[in-house]
Amino acid sequence: MLEDIVLQGNKKTKDFIILREIELRKGDTLVEAQTFEICEKIKNRIFNLNLFIEVEASFETSGEHSKVLFVKMKERFFVFVAPILEIGDRNFNEWFYDRNKDFSRLNYGIIFTKRNMRGRNETLELTAQTGFLQRYKFAYKIPYIDKKQIYGLHFYFAYTQFKNLAFQTENNKLAYLKYDENLRERITTNFKIRRRTGFYQWQNLELHFTHNWVNDTILLLNPNYHLRSQNIQKYFHLNYEYLYDDSDFFSYPLKGKKVLLRASKYGLFPQDNLNLWSFYATLQYHKNWNEYLFSSWAIGGRLLFHNGQPYTNAQALGYGNDLIRGYQLYVIDGQHYAWFKTDFKCRILNFKKDVKFLPSQLRTIPVSVFPKIFFDTGFVRDNVFFSENNPLANQMLWGMGAGIDLVTYYNSVFQLDFSYNRLKELGIFFNFETSF
Repeated sequence: MLEDIVLQGNKKTKDFIILREIELRKGDTLVEAQTFEICEKIKNRIFNLNLFIEVEASFETSGEHSKVLFVKMKERFFVFVAPILEIGDRNFNEWFYDRNKDFSRLNYGIIFTKRNMRGRNETLELTAQTGFLQRYKFAYKIPYIDKKQIYGLHFYFAYTQFKNLAFQTENNKLAYLKYDENLRERITTNFKIRRRTGFYQWQNLELHFTHNWVNDTILLLNPNYHLRSQNIQKYFHLNYEYLYDDSDFFSYPLKGKKVLLRASKYGLFPQDNLNLWSFYATLQYHKNWNEYLFSSWAIGGRLLFHNGQPYTNAQALGYGNDLIRGYQLYVIDGQHYAWFKTDFKCRILNFKKDVKFLPSQLRTIPVSVFPKIFFDTGFVRDNVFFSENNPLANQMLWGMGAGIDLVTYYNSVFQLDFSYNRLKELGIFFNFETSF
């Protein structure tokens, strides 16, 4: 029987935020053979809150037939006032290879992030940046607004100015124009209601409003940038999303599965300047064969139905995680697309290093290193955009290779890939992801 749950180390985080991730309550019956598995699940769920840099869970015997669950945590930094210095291009590789490492294409500014507001895992984010892209952003996330901790709210507002703008795709590369005046201005707002049931299921209902203005110069270069050569594009956008994710670690999963389903309607009212339906889905599966060997596969894709598709909504493969490794330097426009990815990797290093002169939240540096091999394939269907600008569409693509991943603290992942693709191109590509 579980006699008690003892939380240690959550100096700011409220107990109920942590207890939400624990399926046990006082008085529950325990099966001795399942205690290790229970501790692992509790540790992973609490770590995925992104509030702690270390989490340990263990049972200790307190009587002949009773145990106490101890959860020990070390909180991370919750306030970040950091300079922004980032690449304005789609990814590091495009900037490094195609833009000649042009430092004028960097964004710089300041970002203020206050995590765990009121100890309730709420997040405030303020951004002011200039350089390649000027942006001002406000965001606030409230994970739970009810006592049962099921419903949450997210708010978002951003104003963005572009003096460097990708106005067209040419031979599957983004063509940019640089101008002294603004080429594009964009206002976006978002209101999201989130519902979490159990431990692994989320549902989101989002209402967006977008207002785009574009300079006449862009419309002369690409009349389809907005539909009917319009300077203004404004529309409401409704999005429903279902997510199931029981992965062990969200930032770099080694075990578990993830299912994402999304249905979106762009243009809700007659006066809106866009009319699109989009249906998107991904499925990931990660398996640990033993302590050192791991495999992963993922499949995803989109169906898009439109009453006129402007260039601003042309993106298919090449953006975010919707890409085929080996084609990091290309974008492929279209309506429908699908991709499949698979990895096989081994862990050769896994240790923690204490650096005594650093603050306690940064002192323990975890390091895990994973060599890997991979194979990706995908396809984009396009019947709107010019084939001479988009030759990689309407054909099966594939890429394969080997690489190495480095996972360290604050959910940072560094990836170095060596790839070969259908175009008979060899490539060396770098990727960095982090979650503050």
